[in-house]
Amino acid sequence: MADTQNYIETEREREEGHVDTRARNHECERPDPNLGCDPGIDVAG
Repeated sequence: MADTQNYIETEREREEGHVDTRARNHECERPDPNLGCDPGIDVAG
């Protein structure tokens, strides 16, 4: 039988908690006073 992945968290994993991988989504390299975060996209117009 093929190896299966177990997605049920153990007691140890539950107590350790989870790493928030979304935190970097709120970081800005170039903050812009009007946009909040300059996305670096240039639009003709």
